[in-house]
Amino acid sequence: MRIIDKDQAYIKLESRYTVEPNSNVYLTDVAEIYCNNPNVQKFLEGLKVYKSKNEEIYEFISAIDILSKIENQKDNVDVVMTGEPEVLIEVKKAERKSKIFEYFKVLIVCLVLFFGAGLAIIYFHEDVNMQKCMEKIFYTITGEYNKNPLIILIPYSLGIGIGMGAFFSPIFSVKSKRKEPGPLEVEMDQYNKEIDEYIVEEIKNTEKPLK
Repeated sequence: MRIIDKDQAYIKLESRYTVEPNSNVYLTDVAEIYCNNPNVQKFLEGLKVYKSKNEEIYEFISAIDILSKIENQKDNVDVVMTGEPEVLIEVKKAERKSKIFEYFKVLIVCLVLFFGAGLAIIYFHEDVNMQKCMEKIFYTITGEYNKNPLIILIPYSLGIGIGMGAFFSPIFSVKSKRKEPGPLEVEMDQYNKEIDEYIVEEIKNTEKPLK
């Protein structure tokens, strides 16, 4: 009995892919592919794994679905799947972005964050009676009573703003010359991953996986 040698192929799935309605999604769009056989490499890159519908929805492709499609068309390929277990497919129409509208949204968000953070700081100071604390600190240092110790209040107020800027901005980072993400960027990335995982789980609970 002759044993057929199989070509080894490695496929690393991405976590998300955005496509326009009525479009084809190929394996090379949602994964990194490597095979030492150029013919198999070309076949895998051109393998259609999804056809988007004419509506804006979320769907997903699992690694099992992709393996099944490959085995149905080629039986001499040994596939090793790595990366994510599913690829979230976002079917979305292309948006025409207006720079003026984008700047306006950024301005609104900045204003909301500025006044929101300001109010939060004011509420905190009122709750802990920061005015009395500053008076006691000034009296402890100087031995004099001052109801409005600006020499402490002004540096303290400036320090809050500078401290927040230094914490959230990579410009103030002197630990490394490499560009490192700030805490806000890390939190946003984690938030996006959790959203994608939630959407996939919701689809699994309401619909059958794509075949």
